[in-house]
Amino acid sequence: MKKTLLALPFALAACFAATAQAEPTDLGGGFSLSGNATIVSDYRFRGYSQTDFRPAAQLGFDVTHSSGFYLGNWNSNVSNFVFTDGNLEMDFYGGWKGDVGGGFTLDAGVLHYYYPGSSSPKGGNYNNTDLYVGASYGNYSLKYSYTPSDFFSTPDSKGTWYLDGTATFDLGDGWGLLGHLGYQKLKNQSNMDGDSIGHYVDYKVGVTKDLKGWVLGLAAVGATKDNWLPTKYGHPSGRLGAVFSVSRTF
Repeated sequence: MKKTLLALPFALAACFAATAQAEPTDLGGGFSLSGNATIVSDYRFRGYSQTDFRPAAQLGFDVTHSSGFYLGNWNSNVSNFVFTDGNLEMDFYGGWKGDVGGGFTLDAGVLHYYYPGSSSPKGGNYNNTDLYVGASYGNYSLKYSYTPSDFFSTPDSKGTWYLDGTATFDLGDGWGLLGHLGYQKLKNQSNMDGDSIGHYVDYKVGVTKDLKGWVLGLAAVGATKDNWLPTKYGHPSGRLGAVFSVSRTF
């Protein structure tokens, strides 16, 4: 029987906009609060459009502690062939991030994707939970995400994983350069033509410009197997495209 993953939402660090770091609000007791807001011309998750190549408004909040522990929430509108009865993605995450010596930073936690109002063939929402661990050194970072249950409620898809690396470069005068490469391992998946697909690679190359705290971004984004998932109108959602973004942290 043909099995196709029906939903691909957003990862915590996959927003295609680099944001300037604003000073967080001190809540006392070692806690601090920060937020981020972004408008993108196309919401891409791991290379695939979640909004039929249309704009998305995104908002997130983070509470961190001086010990390194954190909790957060991130939200975006979504629109593709699966979200006929739900158009909101809500991500909830928590973990620990800190310096482990030698210039390395470790980040480990859990991320839950939630789609209120959506319904899957298994019943319930198109939810998903990922366990992740990442490391960064200077302007380079590497992250591994593992799904211990069925991948976004797709039957017989347990044990999928994703590995991605990102590099950012300060070009001076508010300009930045970023590059991203990811490898998605899949189980029991088929593309739009009914052919089996076991993995793909997604990529992004872009530039950013900081204008007094407002960060403009322009990136080329796509996936090597662009026809894994269709848009609501039957187009390959992973095709190469340009994504423009405006973002700010507060």
